[in-house]
Amino acid sequence: MRIAFWSPMHGCGVTAGALASAVTLASRGSKILITQTHYCMNNLEMPLLPRGKGETLVEGKGIDSLVRDFKSGQISEKQILENTVEVTENLLLLPGGRNRCRELYDDRHTRDIESRILSIAHETCGNILAELNPGYSSRTSEQLETADILVICLRQNTRMLDELAEWGIPEGKKKTLVLFGMYDKKSRYSTGYFSRRYSFLKKKKICVLPYLSDYLDAVNGCGVTGFLKEGLGCSWRGKEKAFFDAVRKLSDGIGECL
Repeated sequence: MRIAFWSPMHGCGVTAGALASAVTLASRGSKILITQTHYCMNNLEMPLLPRGKGETLVEGKGIDSLVRDFKSGQISEKQILENTVEVTENLLLLPGGRNRCRELYDDRHTRDIESRILSIAHETCGNILAELNPGYSSRTSEQLETADILVICLRQNTRMLDELAEWGIPEGKKKTLVLFGMYDKKSRYSTGYFSRRYSFLKKKKICVLPYLSDYLDAVNGCGVTGFLKEGLGCSWRGKEKAFFDAVRKLSDGIGECL
């Protein structure tokens, strides 16, 4: 399956949702390759890797290396695996580019190379979870069209929802979920409010990812994998329980199609 995490704008908790889902699905036994299609490495890679060792582990690996390989010939499944980093037994990381620039990656020919690389990665690993560049560029739209499962990440922001209603909501080939990141249940702009106001949300599975400072600390401290594994195996109360219940619900929604 090709799983895409996408948002119409920056700052909607896409990375947080993608990381939480990938680690949770892998811990349940699904083989997952996680990657991203931003113009350069963002905050997806380092939180999954040991503190102080991440830069070394990704050195010479990732999308940039595969683009060079593709330009000099063809790439194979072996080359895909050589350019990944093993996070856990079931979770592989294909680092995003370190040397990318907007002009190069908006070029039609290079975009076709990137699409081919992601297709081969999908064929190699079976389940590929990609955090897509936000917005409606032709490059991102091409990846949206290939997604079997699409997770649309939003904020509790009426302007964003108004614009999404005007542009139209993309659809995954098999399933589309909506994820409200950094969710504040005390706000009157709740998922129920948005479901009543926006018709395109009424038949969608809606998930949330509440803000949790401990999760933010795990992201910044390169400890996402350990934090999630420990938390998902414990009984919590209060805000921690709400967070891990939300992670389970989101992962269940994706896992139903895997």
